Amino acid sequence: MSLNLLAPALLTADDVCVWSLDLSRFLEEVRPFGVAPNGDELARAGRFRQPQQRRRFLTARAALRLLLGNYLAIDPADVSLTIGEHGKPVLAGQTPDRGLVFNISHSGDRALLAFAWNRAVGVDVERVRPLQHEDALAQRCLAPAELACWRELDKPERLSGLFRYWVCKEAFGKATGLGIQVGLASVEIAGDPPRLNSIPPVHGSADAWHLQLLDVAEGYLGCVCYNGEKGRLRIAP
Repeated sequence: MSLNLLAPALLTADDVCVWSLDLSRFLEEVRPFGVAPNGDELARAGRFRQPQQRRRFLTARAALRLLLGNYLAIDPADVSLTIGEHGKPVLAGQTPDRGLVFNISHSGDRALLAFAWNRAVGVDVERVRPLQHEDALAQRCLAPAELACWRELDKPERLSGLFRYWVCKEAFGKATGLGIQVGLASVEIAGDPPRLNSIPPVHGSADAWHLQLLDVAEGYLGCVCYNGEKGRLRIAP
C-alpha cells in the first residue's frame, strides 16, 4: 500500500479524513513509506521496551509526516511538529484548531490518523482485550446514566460496551487537546449511533461536536470526534 496516492487537494474544507493503517505490514521496513525517522522520534521510540512497540511507533510517525507533507505540499522531512500543553502533537507555530489540524492514535497493530482544516479533531483506536477490575474502571470513567446503561448489558457484551464508551470519550478528549484530563466521567455519551449528550461547559455546546464510530478491524474499536459544521467523513485508503 502506498500513501503517496493522497493528493493535498483531496482534503477540502468540509472533509474530515481518517486513515486506517495496519502497522504490521510495514514493521520490517527501515524507512517506512520512504520517510526516515528524525532524532526526536528515535528518542521517543527508545522509551518503548519491546522492539515491536518501537517499530509500530516509528511506522505511525512516518505515515503521519508523509501525509502532513502531502497535504501541505512540502517534503515530509520539513514537517515540524511540537507537543501542546497537554501532550497533543501539533504543527509547530500553528494556532490550535486552525490551519491543517490532525490527530493520531495507535493500539496493537492498528493506527488511525485524522486530518481536517480549521476545526478541532481527535481520534482514538483501541484493541478490545480483557481488563482487570473492569467494574471499577467503568465506575471511574462512566457518567451515572452511562453506568446504569452499561450494567444493563449482558455480561459478555460489557467489555465491548466499555471500550465503545472509552473510544468516544477519548476521541473527544483528544479533540479538545486535554486527552483523559478532560474528565471522562464528565463526558456523557448517549444513543446509537453515539452522540455527545453532555460535556463540560468550557467546551461549548455538545451539539457542536460530532462523533463517528469507525470500522477499524476485527477486535478493534475506533472513533473520530470533531467540532463545527457536520463534515464529510472520508475513510482512507
